[in-house]
Amino acid sequence: MVDEAQPIMRARVPLVALMILNFNGLGWLKICLPSVAKSTYQNLDAYVIDNGSTDGSSEFVKSNYPHMKLVRFNENLGFAEAYNIAIKRVQADYVLLLNNDTVVLTPDWIEALVDRAERSSSIAAVACKLVSMQDHQRLDSVGGVGIKYWRGFVDIGRYETDRGQYDQPPLNPFSACGAAMLVRRSAFERVGGFDSAFYMYLEDADLCWRLWLVGYEIVYEPLAKIAHYFSGTTGQRWIDPGRLYLSHRNLLRAILKNCQTSLWWAVRNYLVLSFIVAAGYSFLEPEKVVPIVKAIVWNLSNLKDTYARRLSLQTIISKDEMLVLSRMYPRVSTHQPPEHSGLRHTLDILFEYSQFPLQSD
Repeated sequence: MVDEAQPIMRARVPLVALMILNFNGLGWLKICLPSVAKSTYQNLDAYVIDNGSTDGSSEFVKSNYPHMKLVRFNENLGFAEAYNIAIKRVQADYVLLLNNDTVVLTPDWIEALVDRAERSSSIAAVACKLVSMQDHQRLDSVGGVGIKYWRGFVDIGRYETDRGQYDQPPLNPFSACGAAMLVRRSAFERVGGFDSAFYMYLEDADLCWRLWLVGYEIVYEPLAKIAHYFSGTTGQRWIDPGRLYLSHRNLLRAILKNCQTSLWWAVRNYLVLSFIVAAGYSFLEPEKVVPIVKAIVWNLSNLKDTYARRLSLQTIISKDEMLVLSRMYPRVSTHQPPEHSGLRHTLDILFEYSQFPLQSD
């Protein structure tokens, strides 16, 4: 059980391992690394984690940023597994994850993040203030929350004008966006790190979900301001079949691993969601029906591994699930994409009457 009130007392400045994940992102590195180099934090090890790039990224880092340590993989391991392996190789109190499609806007951002995390040993992760690369007055993410109920996760603040509406007092999100997040290394290891089966998408929400379950909390630090180009690394601006497949696949796996007494409700809602979305897409975008079916088939094929991970997690859970779910679904407005608004409105109505009896805040 994590002590949720005890502050951390240290005789030294915590060591932070900054890890920038890269795959064929030479153009992004030329923008990102100069801003990172201006960071003022004193006890910092900076790494570029290269996922088998073939565009000269590694050579660029070696030539222009020799003080940065390079971790190279022979192939693209994806977001989750690349970070898992890299984090095991370093020694640090905190790990700071950063996408290559970012620009650091506040040089003292790491100080702000560490100061926030050091206020309590219960804090496992700190979300940054992500703003749009194209317009720094527009928010990209200040953390994530669930879409009612077990329909997925969404970034808080996306496309809103930044008026400081989430800063005073700072919002406490359910999850931190993996594009820029500080993670306490001991907490990361305690819950088994990222789920490497995810490859990409929802791995940050799944990690934070497990952190909540074992008694940690996720917070937000508005003074750590980062510009982010949404989907700059993957090049996907909207939901294509590949992203749809991974998102649906990973969501069901997270539900099967992490839900406790809510499991029946969650699986039922997931299947209802999948049926309605597939039915809607069969008329609107038929090519997106197959990925939804494949997501369910994949989970059936990997049920044994999912169940083993579920058993491992259940032995260390210490927080009441109702409290965790109330954090997952706070009363926060989120962006509604214009695509298929009629289908989304139907889902909103249906799921409003299909909710699990959550404990009030």
